[in-house]
Amino acid sequence: MPLAAEVRPAVSFATLAARVRAAVEGVASTDPNPVDPFRGLYVSDDLAVSLARAEPELELDDRLAGAARLLGLSEVETAVLAVCAAPELSPRYGRLYAYLHDDVTRKLASPTLAARLLAEDGFSAAAVLGCFGHDGALLRRGAVRLLDAGGPTPLAEKLVKLADVLSAHLLGGSAGAPARDPRLRSLPAPEHDPGRAASIAELRGLLERESPIPVVVAGPDAPSLVASALRRPLLLVAAADAVDTDLLREAEITAAIEGRQLCFDALDDLHPESRGRLRDVLGARGERPLLCAASPDAVVALGDRTALVVEAPMPSFAERRTAWAALAGVDEVGDVAAKFRLSVEQIAEGAEVARLVAAARGEPAPGPADLDRGARQASTSRLAELATRLKPAFEWSQLVLPERQLEVLTSISAYLRHRDLVLSEWGYERTVARNQGLKALFAGESGTGKTMAGQVLARELGLDLYRIDLATVVSKYIGETEKNLDRIFDAAEGSNAILFFDEADALFGKRSEVKDAHDRYANIEVAYLLQKMEGYPGAVILATNFRQNMDDAFLRRLDVVVDFPFPEPPDRERIWRLVIPDSAPLADDVDIEFLANQFKLSGGAIRNCSLGAAFLAADEGEPIGMRHLVRAVALEYVKHGRLTLEADFERFHELIRTGNGKG
Repeated sequence: MPLAAEVRPAVSFATLAARVRAAVEGVASTDPNPVDPFRGLYVSDDLAVSLARAEPELELDDRLAGAARLLGLSEVETAVLAVCAAPELSPRYGRLYAYLHDDVTRKLASPTLAARLLAEDGFSAAAVLGCFGHDGALLRRGAVRLLDAGGPTPLAEKLVKLADVLSAHLLGGSAGAPARDPRLRSLPAPEHDPGRAASIAELRGLLERESPIPVVVAGPDAPSLVASALRRPLLLVAAADAVDTDLLREAEITAAIEGRQLCFDALDDLHPESRGRLRDVLGARGERPLLCAASPDAVVALGDRTALVVEAPMPSFAERRTAWAALAGVDEVGDVAAKFRLSVEQIAEGAEVARLVAAARGEPAPGPADLDRGARQASTSRLAELATRLKPAFEWSQLVLPERQLEVLTSISAYLRHRDLVLSEWGYERTVARNQGLKALFAGESGTGKTMAGQVLARELGLDLYRIDLATVVSKYIGETEKNLDRIFDAAEGSNAILFFDEADALFGKRSEVKDAHDRYANIEVAYLLQKMEGYPGAVILATNFRQNMDDAFLRRLDVVVDFPFPEPPDRERIWRLVIPDSAPLADDVDIEFLANQFKLSGGAIRNCSLGAAFLAADEGEPIGMRHLVRAVALEYVKHGRLTLEADFERFHELIRTGNGKG
């Protein structure tokens, strides 16, 4: 019969007290030198007998039995646990154990002492000593550990330390729970529906069946889905930390005592050099490992070991809507659920932000803007390290474009707002094989509104907008461009941001005949960017000043192309009126129609002229007059290398020719 299977009557703390008293009295009765002059350096016979005969103060038998059930201990292991726990729970036993060890420093139990005390209860020495094997439940579950005192201490004489969390549990928390290692993270069973019912049902079916094969749950909210499938809370340990033996021992006992399922997450972050060590640790645990990862590709960390991978998809539009409504406490959540593809965990964080922002204003519930703000801040992003965030400062009314271009831009807004509804809920994803992202090209001369249009879309949708200068991404060194693109799209993962690639023609130039390896490689770079764009679930906008340099083959792979024409006089007049604030002081001689008809300026240039004229007027302490505006136009011409012809400036030509600005 295996040692762990040996069954004997349970040992209570009262029984243990009797065994200790008998052992102490036996030692005291055979003391060969009761008048030892060094008696003060150790526990005397009289004191030991007095301590042993005192009434036992421990009444923790129920807690001991409960801990044994949680740890799955046999009768002999439970008895050994009682022996090892006694000095941790009462100083009296520490002094008595020191007396029995004949060493005042040895106040904890040892395997030999445990076997000696339990012998009268019918437990064989072999059964007791077998409890201290590394494959036994006490050491494997982290309930106890053998202290290494240094030097050649025999295994049976090593002191046994009870886990602090187990001591606190046996004392009912009266001594205060020990500080937990911050690498151990508790995850309660979800109070709200995490969705993904099919994944949870599959996972539950797998976990209900005994098997040594590891289970890897990959995807967003993976730990929450595991907790839902098990209907119990989790104790999470990063896979990279699981190779720490002491931490794993603490995790084992903490999970057992708190009734949690131990689960290893962040498998994706495990360094390749640690993979072999993790496999060894998981293989030695004796129970099926549960692991969580962001991507199913992380299963490579388990090497040749077979694993069951359960892929958890992003929550659907309907699931996100349900989560937002439950967590934010409002019903009108369809818009934020459609625009932001977040996990339920992120939605919980975003809803908390939205509620706090609303409460700070004294509002009982968050509004649409609060929900958008919470969703933006809950979106994971490291883009700020690699790109410039543009403030969405403009509205549709400020964007001056022909009707056709405006219609195309509003269709982009409609797509990003309703893509989940149309593609997923209505089933178009299955019939047209359309991915969730959107690839657009904004083409037009500098200053015609390409960046402004991106800002308008971001404001309309409540999304972040990041600008990346593609000219700085492209490298002359083979392979570097792809690495730069990888860094950008990896940082954008989960951001829900609109990516605005400026100077796109730096890479998307028209292809000519491939003459050498570098030409061929340039085409590979372009194909790689298109591949990354197609894999991004949000909107990617390429901006170029030279559409004629773009290859038609690449244009066909984009979803939307918007041409930004140079503004005609009516549009320029409207732009002039928009960029001069109503609060700005204007002189009576300002002729907006003249400015719009005479000067062929882009919207960006008109904005510069308006601002420049305002500073000229402020410097003179006068309202903005025609002379300030014309001088600002002349300065803009000079900046772009254009001639200030009399035909353009007419009656103001002398003013800008002399440069005195006062006629």
